[in-house]
Amino acid sequence: MIPRRRTFRVLVVAVLAWVGVSSGWPGPRMRVWERGVEQQLLLLRGPRRPPPKVVLVTVDDATLQQGDWFEEEGKIPEWAKGVGSLPWPRATYGMVAEKLLQAGARAVAVNVVFEGPSGKGPADDDALELRLRRYPGRVALAAEMLESSDTQGAGALTFVRPERFLAAIGGTGSLGLTNILAGTSSEPSRHPEAYASGVLPARGAEGHSALSSTLLRLGGQRSRQDDRASALNFYGPEGSFQRLPAWEVLDPARWLTHPLRKDVKGALVLLGPVVAQGTDGYPTPFGTLSGLEVLATATANSLQGDGLQPWPRSAPGRALLALLPLLLVLGAARRWTDLRWRLALVALVLVLQGGVVVVALQQANRWLPLLAPSSGLVLLGLLYGGDAYLREGQERRRLRRTFERYVAPGVVAEILSDPESAQGILRGRLLEVTVLMTDIKGFTVLTKQRSGEGQSELHVLQLNEYLGAMVEVVMAHGGTVDKFIGDAVMAVFGSPVSRGVAEEASQAVRCALAMRAALAGLNEDWARRGIATLDNGIGLASGQVMVGQIGSPKRMEFTVIGDTVNLSARLESATRNVDAAVVCDAHTASLIAADPGLAARSLGPQAVKSLGEVEIFTVALADQASRQGHASR
Repeated sequence: MIPRRRTFRVLVVAVLAWVGVSSGWPGPRMRVWERGVEQQLLLLRGPRRPPPKVVLVTVDDATLQQGDWFEEEGKIPEWAKGVGSLPWPRATYGMVAEKLLQAGARAVAVNVVFEGPSGKGPADDDALELRLRRYPGRVALAAEMLESSDTQGAGALTFVRPERFLAAIGGTGSLGLTNILAGTSSEPSRHPEAYASGVLPARGAEGHSALSSTLLRLGGQRSRQDDRASALNFYGPEGSFQRLPAWEVLDPARWLTHPLRKDVKGALVLLGPVVAQGTDGYPTPFGTLSGLEVLATATANSLQGDGLQPWPRSAPGRALLALLPLLLVLGAARRWTDLRWRLALVALVLVLQGGVVVVALQQANRWLPLLAPSSGLVLLGLLYGGDAYLREGQERRRLRRTFERYVAPGVVAEILSDPESAQGILRGRLLEVTVLMTDIKGFTVLTKQRSGEGQSELHVLQLNEYLGAMVEVVMAHGGTVDKFIGDAVMAVFGSPVSRGVAEEASQAVRCALAMRAALAGLNEDWARRGIATLDNGIGLASGQVMVGQIGSPKRMEFTVIGDTVNLSARLESATRNVDAAVVCDAHTASLIAADPGLAARSLGPQAVKSLGEVEIFTVALADQASRQGHASR
């Protein structure tokens, strides 16, 4: 018991330690699994409605095709020149931004890095600069940090920004980095600000704002979350945000009466290409997204404060939170020791934990530890099951050792098929049984004689041969050897399990007759070996007895007690005064009356010690009784 309990405690402590470490300080493999679970929950949650005040104006395939159509027609309006292919003229971006600001947009961010002079000539740059100067502090331009490494593995950072237009937009405060920390199999996509003002300063570079953060600031808004500590909480697949094809904004006639023009008023607008991404997009739970859609997600997350964040933020806090459901189960399991209750408790806490994680994700955008504590609960359930299995096996072995000393193996198997019933048998109950008591006649005198002759070893050997044969007969007839009292044997039929009161009485009588036959065989063998023969008497009584384990805590014995036991002992003694080796009481005789193979004959009332006059019967097999009757006639 002690080694098993100690092993169980060690395993529980190991599970707790694993859950705490895996939740607070997860390894690479655990991070991959945890990330997979998070993505599945986000997919299960499904797309969300993004804020209407974040709008995309896209240089998409439809816009490029519209430009191509004008070129094929040969009549190209001024606004459509160069829009059929990328890169676009810079002046065209300026034209779109101006139209959006005139429609009431709070601010516009252009997700294109205007590095160096325009490939379409100085006039292109001049036209863009002219328009930007009209709206200082209203247009955010993109910058980019390029990372490179040489053959020696040394890294370098190059800051690429639109130098020509810094003065026109009001200085570097209107710049924003477009770098994005894309998600991996083990890490979620981080808010761009995590790179711009987190990763860069950590690498010794000057910190900058992300383009989404700059757009928010120019639009007079502020982030409602800690962007550097947040992961992107995507709203759905590509196209989740309100978007306008850029050509519809450029076309004066279409834009004047456009039904979505009113949505631009008061909105934060992101302008940039979103043509087919192929493998160049950013992986998300909802599929690959364009850079413009990702920046829109970052802007919306900051605006609403609904970016994903782990909770608690600290590693020790996450470890303690992950351990909480396991400690709850362990505490409750100390009172509920039944395996079914323990497993039900584990299942209940698993469901509750999953529900809390889902609610926290949907309502508070917080990611609570799930995989490690859930795995820990499952392991805890397996430990409880294994412990119960070992404990049941240990208890079955204890019960088997207890009962095998008294009853046949087949009866033991029947008892152990219901361990709870077996425990009830041991605790005590009233049963209707037949008690058999047998004793060797004159054995006390023989013991003294052999002791004086120095034949103690022979005496013990003969007694053991006799008792062994008697026990075999009792077992063969389904009886229980209750105890040995010196040379006497007490057997019970109907305990611990009964085949029926009449059947047990019949088997007890048949056992008594078989014991006499077995003794006859022993006597023949002893006579051949020159050993004194033995004789015995057998008394049987049927009635109610109390059955159970009786004794002290240090020594317990499974036995029966009651008047029926005393009567069987007195009847055995009576065999010395009557001409019969096997006798029984009237109740036993009545019980075997229905057995055609047995016959009972009354010997009349006999004086029985402590009980007065009692009618006793002798028994025999029916065919023997018939032969004896014919012989007497």
